[in-house]
Amino acid sequence: MTLPKKITINSRSSNYFIEFKKANRRNFIDNIEIGDIIIIDKKVQSMHKLNSILPKNSIIKISANEKSKSFENLDKVIRKILFYGFKKNNKLIIIGGGISQDIGSFISSIIFRGVDWIFYPTSFLSQCDSCIGGKTSINFHEYKNQLGNFNPPKKIIIDINFLKSQSNKEIRSGVGEMAHYFLVSGNDDTNYFLKNFKRVIVGEKKISETMINKSLKIKKYFIEKDEFDRKERLLLNYGHTYGHALEALTKYHIPHGIAVAHGINIANYISYKKRFIKENYFLKIKECMDYIIDNNNPKIFDINKYLSFLKKDKKNINSNLRCILTKGPGKMFIHEIKFDENLISYLKEYFNNFLIKN
Repeated sequence: MTLPKKITINSRSSNYFIEFKKANRRNFIDNIEIGDIIIIDKKVQSMHKLNSILPKNSIIKISANEKSKSFENLDKVIRKILFYGFKKNNKLIIIGGGISQDIGSFISSIIFRGVDWIFYPTSFLSQCDSCIGGKTSINFHEYKNQLGNFNPPKKIIIDINFLKSQSNKEIRSGVGEMAHYFLVSGNDDTNYFLKNFKRVIVGEKKISETMINKSLKIKKYFIEKDEFDRKERLLLNYGHTYGHALEALTKYHIPHGIAVAHGINIANYISYKKRFIKENYFLKIKECMDYIIDNNNPKIFDINKYLSFLKKDKKNINSNLRCILTKGPGKMFIHEIKFDENLISYLKEYFNNFLIKN
């Protein structure tokens, strides 16, 4: 089956599209007009030798880290944009991974009450996931991802060649994030993922592009059905509630997608303990997630700290944990769990008995 090289996303704000093609001098220049500003991850610019492709003026280089996407540090970027004489009719062009995307998309949503932006995602995770959906997330002091809105780009250009500079851990993180889409989609997509995910990890270019394309098509279905995350799209939090808490517990030393793979294991284990799935399904998916995780585990597991991070999850209702559990491939559902001895027992059992030891 030939997958489309162009995918259109229907959005209430404005439809936008993804193109799969090589990011060369021609399309960079085609997308840049006088007055436009390029915000680029300085590491990406150096590694891919983009100095010879990009225009010399109106480039803002950023360091793609959590400090850079804090609300306090956005001041520096906005000052530079205004210094360059940026106008309402100009657009921002963002080149980088998820952090660059968050910075550029959030700024484009607030400057002059909103301007257009174009995105060249360069990380596996941003290509297979975050480039569509429109969510922006900015840190505020010690609070991660607490500020944001919905602001999709006008256009996304995906060049698989950017992935050449990704480390094996970064690829595994992208595959971990990608996994939840295939598992939520249903039995056929789950089996396809289980059959092919290792080929992506070892860098097979053709299957990587196919899997990214499929992942985005699955996400497209959910965001078009529930763009503002109120009903069906909530199912895409599968693996994320437990994964986000693990990220926080390890002070973000475990990459996001690998934390999501851990979170899928934990969600499945609780689903198994509550008799929503059988043990053989839990173990089957766990074998896959463990391969993705590849010993990227917390050095210490403090149950009380972990619970404190779970309690801060912004999706919780009242005093209960609201998470996504599963009854099998494509059968995810929203479930509220009390912070009681049963939950503590499940978490202790999982981390004591199933976490791969370093």
